[in-house]
Amino acid sequence: MYRVETRGNALKIYIGDRLVVSHTPDAPFIEAGRGHWETLGDVVRDSREGLTHLTHAQYEQGRSLLRLHGGQYAVTLHISEVNGMLRLVPQRASTGLNRFVLRFPTISGSAVYGGGAQTNRLNLRKHKIPLWAGERTVFMTKPPSPALRMKGVPPLLPGCPLPVFISEGSVAYVFETTGRAGFDFTSSRSHFVSLWELPQAIIIGAAANPLELMGLVTRTTGRQPVPPQWFLEGSIVEARGGSRNAAELLEKALTSGANISSVYIPDWTGGFDTPAGRRPFYDWVWNQESYPKLDGLIRELSSRNIRTIAYVNPHLSIEGRLYAEASASGYLLKKPQGGVYISDMGGFMAGHIDLTNPSACSWFKDVIKRNVLGLGFCGYYADRGEYLPPDAVFHSGESAVRLHNRWPVQWASLNRELIRESGRTADAVFFSRFGWLGAGAQSMTVTTGQHHTSWNRSQGLPAALNTALSLACSGIGLSITECGGTVSFRIKRETELYMRWMEYAAFSPVFLLANGGAKGASIDSDPKLLAFFARLSRVHAALSNYLRSCARDNANSGAPMMRPLFMHYPTEPRFRSVSDAYMLGGELLVCPVLKKGVKTLTVTLPEGNWHHLWSAKLYNGGEHQVPVPLGKPAVFFKPDGKHASLFEELPGKIR
Repeated sequence: MYRVETRGNALKIYIGDRLVVSHTPDAPFIEAGRGHWETLGDVVRDSREGLTHLTHAQYEQGRSLLRLHGGQYAVTLHISEVNGMLRLVPQRASTGLNRFVLRFPTISGSAVYGGGAQTNRLNLRKHKIPLWAGERTVFMTKPPSPALRMKGVPPLLPGCPLPVFISEGSVAYVFETTGRAGFDFTSSRSHFVSLWELPQAIIIGAAANPLELMGLVTRTTGRQPVPPQWFLEGSIVEARGGSRNAAELLEKALTSGANISSVYIPDWTGGFDTPAGRRPFYDWVWNQESYPKLDGLIRELSSRNIRTIAYVNPHLSIEGRLYAEASASGYLLKKPQGGVYISDMGGFMAGHIDLTNPSACSWFKDVIKRNVLGLGFCGYYADRGEYLPPDAVFHSGESAVRLHNRWPVQWASLNRELIRESGRTADAVFFSRFGWLGAGAQSMTVTTGQHHTSWNRSQGLPAALNTALSLACSGIGLSITECGGTVSFRIKRETELYMRWMEYAAFSPVFLLANGGAKGASIDSDPKLLAFFARLSRVHAALSNYLRSCARDNANSGAPMMRPLFMHYPTEPRFRSVSDAYMLGGELLVCPVLKKGVKTLTVTLPEGNWHHLWSAKLYNGGEHQVPVPLGKPAVFFKPDGKHASLFEELPGKIR
C-alpha cells in the first residue's frame, strides 16, 4: 500500500501514487522544541523556545523505523499499515520535547476540509484553524479584543474541534492527540499541524473518492450508531416554563397537525434568569414545583407514542441537593489551594463533577439512571462537556490543559456507558454539543452548536449548515441543528429566519425545534408560524424511512447523512467550496435559503437529470433559477434513485 523512498537526507512516503509525507533538510517533516503554559483565568498562554528543524532523516526498512534528528533533538517513528491506513507511531523522543510542528505536502490551490465544527467556511484553504474545545457564544456577537487574541484566545472556538482533515485528491490525515493543536493551511506548498504533545499516532489514508475516504477515516475514529426510529421521524419540540406551558404548547402543535416524535424539556429541574437568558437549574432532580405531575405527563405522552427528552450536564449549582451530596463525597474538582472548585457559569455558581474519579462517575451515572431514565425520559441533551477550569486539581493528578480536549469525550463515554448499562440502547438516545477525536465512537449524535438567531454567515443560519458539512468531513456524519438559533443577546428572532431554518431542519437528519430559549418569533405565539412548522414536521416524518437508510449507511460505511457536494462529485471543480447546498444521503440535493428576502434561488446542479421535489419539473445539470416560496426550499431528487417513488409522492401527502 505505501512505499518509502530515500535519497541522502531526503525522504518521501507514498500511498499508491500520492505523496503524503515529504522531508528535506530545507523543508523538514518535523520541527520540535520545548514549551510551557500558564493560566490567566480561563485563558491558557503558551511560552516556548524556538523550534529546531529535525533536518536529518534515516529509514531502517527492515524494522520500518524512521529516525529524524537535528541539533540536540531526535524523534523515532514506527511505520505500518493498519485498517488500510498508514500509521506513524512515535517510539522515542528526546526528553522534554512537547512542542511540534508537522509539515505535509500539498498541491498549490487544492481544497482542504475538516477540523470538526467549523462555522465560517467549508474549504479551509488559506486559513488557520485552532483545535481547542470551547464555547462559541462566550463572546456574544463580537470577537474578542486584539488584547485577548494576543493572550492566545482565538476569535471563535469550535465547540467540537476534531484533529482530522481531508485534502482534495481524497487523502485524509488523523492525529491521535488530546493536546492543544492547530492547522495552518495558508502555505501554497505545505500544510502545517502544530501540537502541544507528541501524538500517539499520525494516521494517513487515501482512497479512490471522498466517500470511500470517509469510510477509512471513520473505521479509525469510530462511527455513530443508528439512533432509535423515533429520533429520526416527526420533530422534537422544545417546551419550557413549567407543566402548563409545556402541555399547552404540545396540544397547540398536535391540533395544528404537527407530527411530533418527542418533547424536549430543558428546565425540568427548574430554571432562573441570567444575562444570557433563562437557564436550567444545574441540579439533576425533578423540580415538582415547576413541573407538578411530570411523571404522569411523561407516561401520558408515551401512551400517545411521544417521547420526552431532558437536559443534563456535568456541573452542579451550589444551591442544589446534588451539589451538597457530591461535595461531601469528594466527587467534585478541587482548587489548587484545597476545597471545592466553584465557577461562575454565566450568572450563577456551580461545581464540577470530576470525571477522572471512578467513584464520582459511578455515582453520577446512577443519578442519571434514576432521575432521568428512571423518571421516563427516553433521552437527554448531554451538554457543557467543554468547560474545565484550567487550574483545577483532579483525582487522577493530571493537568486541566492536558485533559481539556479529552473532557467532552469522557463525558460522552460516561453517557454511552450508562445507557448501555440500563439496557436502553434500542430506545434511548443522548446528544452532545462538544467533542474531540473519539466523539464519533462515543457520542450518539452531535449538535452543530448554539447559533445566533440571525442570518450572519459566521454565527447564524449559514454557520449552522457549514458546521454540519464540516463535521461530515471530519467523521461525524449525524449532526443536529438547533432550529431557529438559541442565542439572541441583541437580536430578536425574525419570523422569516425561523421559517427558513425550519425548511433546512426538515431536510436534515433530526428536526429539533429550538423554541423557548431565544427572544422573538415562536410557534406558541404565532398561529401562522405554528401551521408552517406543522407542515414541515410532516415533510420530515414522510422522509423517515429514507433517513433511517441514510443513518444505516453512516453507521455501516461511514458515509455521512449530510454530504458536501464535492463528496459525490469530486471531479466537478465548481463544487469544491460549496457550503450552501448539500446531499442528504445519496439521492436528495438540498439548497436551503440562507439569506433574507430571497424569492428565487440560483442553484447549480450536477450533471444528469434532477426532479424538482415540489413541481416535478425535470432539470438538467447546470445553473438554474428556481422559485423558493416559503415552505418550499429548492430540493431535487434523482428520478432513477431507489427512493424516487417516495419523493414523488411526498408533496401530495403533506398538503
